[in-house]
Amino acid sequence: MTFIAEIAPYAKRVQEESNILASLLISQAILESAWGKSKLAQEGKNLFGIKGSYNGQSVEMPTWEVVKGQKVEILAAFRKYPSWYKSFQDLANLYLKGVSWDRHKYKLIIGESNYRTAANAVQSAGYATDPDYAQKLITIIESHNLTKYDLAIHPSQIQTPASQSQKYYKVVQAIPGYFTADNAKSRTSQRTVIKEGTYIVFNESQGMINITMTKGVPGSWINPNDHAPIDKQAVYHLVAAGETLSELAVKYGTSIQAISALNTLKNVNTIYIGQKLRIK
Repeated sequence: MTFIAEIAPYAKRVQEESNILASLLISQAILESAWGKSKLAQEGKNLFGIKGSYNGQSVEMPTWEVVKGQKVEILAAFRKYPSWYKSFQDLANLYLKGVSWDRHKYKLIIGESNYRTAANAVQSAGYATDPDYAQKLITIIESHNLTKYDLAIHPSQIQTPASQSQKYYKVVQAIPGYFTADNAKSRTSQRTVIKEGTYIVFNESQGMINITMTKGVPGSWINPNDHAPIDKQAVYHLVAAGETLSELAVKYGTSIQAISALNTLKNVNTIYIGQKLRIK
């Protein structure tokens, strides 16, 4: 049995539980464990190099750390799992929970159906320091046809990780926003148009959902079955290696500020390969 055939059932099971693409998880396992042949994978069933202990179990491995400005090799404790499945599940939990200082750190990975976008989201969230990490994952996925292991993703559905009480809603196509749940249900008194993105669920009523970008602050009500007409005049661009916003602005006859506003970019100097940008 090949390594992919061995671990694929566990990745698919974790996708069912977490709404994270199996192809992404498998590619990370391949890259980080050297196809399951790393010493950590062999001795600890640890595919992703997660440190610490798991249910009190750990295995010590040499690793490089920077101490007082010097790179030194030390022994560190890494989690020891009873199975490949538990290793996959632990990585998924990291994506679902985030980190103590940023619980939404990996939220763009959850429910993403495009493996390229998901891989770039992993890198842009700071998971790995390797600048080519996302491209390496994409190459592995495409070279080994890993998308065949992906289950259907329903990114518009409310996602509620078992470990969190907070709910999120991913808008995949612009939809109307309403003042009240009644308005949303009857599709009357539209308040605004809600753009694509991942939102916090503030409230639910009558099958309608109130979504917001700011925790604790109410936003607009939406009808999950309602969709705004697609803007046929919109122009999109898939970012390629080496491209910058200034180059795209010149290419399409627009401005950096206009592109940034359309995509609500936090940093105009940071765009990534495979990112889908609305230009006009």
